[in-house]
Amino acid sequence: MAVKYKAVKMNSPLKKEGRREQYYPRVAGREKKNLRDIAESISQTSSFSTIDVIGVLEAFTSKIPHFLKDNCSVELGDLGTFSLHISGEGVDDPEQINASKIKSVKMAFRPSTRIKQDLNKVGFRKIKK
Repeated sequence: MAVKYKAVKMNSPLKKEGRREQYYPRVAGREKKNLRDIAESISQTSSFSTIDVIGVLEAFTSKIPHFLKDNCSVELGDLGTFSLHISGEGVDDPEQINASKIKSVKMAFRPSTRIKQDLNKVGFRKIKK
């Protein structure tokens, strides 16, 4: 397995260098895997049918937002943890903070140490434009 990448011209974040544009590596040729693809892959390496796996994954998918909205982080063992993060409008007095000051809600994912270590072993292959 290798992650495909290509060179992409972008503005340099370091303007002091005197260069405006530089080339940076970016992941390319990414393929999507949907729930059914994942379920079929799991069923090939287990005693569960694709339909059984799809049912569990669908139920699992519907439960994550439920737990996040119930003020929980969702820890998935060696996969990682989902949690909610909010950002909002700043005020001078903490008494002025209320729900109307919250401007956005985002779901974050923090991969586990095992996943991070596994991803550090990824191979790369450059593709042509």
